[in-house]
Amino acid sequence: MAGLALLQTADLNIITNALKEKEVSAILVDLGSEDSFRAFEGAIHDQVGLFSDRLNSNRFHYISDLDLEERKFLLDSPLFGNFIYRKFAGPEKAAKAGTRYAYVIKATMGERAFGIRNFFHPKSQVQTITMKRSTQKQQVVEALRAYLIKAKYPTRMANTIANAVDELIMNAIFAAPTDALGRRTYEQTPRDTDIPLEGKSSIEVSIAFDGIQVGVCATDQFGSVDKEKVLRHLSTLYKDEQYKMKLSVAGAGIGLATTFRNGGSLLFLCEKNSKTEVCVIFERLDNIREFKDQFRYIVNQFYV
Repeated sequence: MAGLALLQTADLNIITNALKEKEVSAILVDLGSEDSFRAFEGAIHDQVGLFSDRLNSNRFHYISDLDLEERKFLLDSPLFGNFIYRKFAGPEKAAKAGTRYAYVIKATMGERAFGIRNFFHPKSQVQTITMKRSTQKQQVVEALRAYLIKAKYPTRMANTIANAVDELIMNAIFAAPTDALGRRTYEQTPRDTDIPLEGKSSIEVSIAFDGIQVGVCATDQFGSVDKEKVLRHLSTLYKDEQYKMKLSVAGAGIGLATTFRNGGSLLFLCEKNSKTEVCVIFERLDNIREFKDQFRYIVNQFYV
């Protein structure tokens, strides 16, 4: 679907030669042990250079049977980009997961991956809402919840997705804005404060639906997402008490870790000091257990 030729190998010399000699659009690494990853990383360090202009962490996709908190060794690597949590059984589900992820590969091949439409079938429905004030947040979340129920998502699943979108919008309003020195403008501001969302502070919420999965993006104009901080949250298992304590701190972002645990795929698309899109994607499934165990991934596309 992405129109690429596949080179499949476990030979590190073949891998490093390909990276040195060709413009490689995507590198999918099927993770084994930490030792095997270190060997992979070491070969690239020695033969290509970890900071070579031949490499772009946005193009690396790591496939794992274990969740991110059990793969924390990835987070310290300059080669870490995108994470695929292989949660499916049987060839039919594998094929469906591969079809979904093909859109991710295509999007990451471009100069910029912005736009939820890039991660869905071209004929999918996409609607964009421009928020004018922060107090519209609840109205947008409730409208989405009603839309999901109408689209045959069970109420419990609709609530899970709505809660995730609530977190996205809250982060866009309160965590994204920074001043000229990079300080968080609303870090200590109560989250029920009425803030005008105009000019640089404008926020858009985009919703995509293809009949099988729904995706929702919150877009701000600051480009201030901290990749290391986000990944640290996503790789940490928080207890309910810790999450409730952190809710008083705008932009804690811990709710996104909960979103991933509850079956949602996460997309972080950020051009530094210019624009950020944070998106969630959920598939509609028959029961809540399947919903929470669905195939999912984390996309990290950071541009300077």
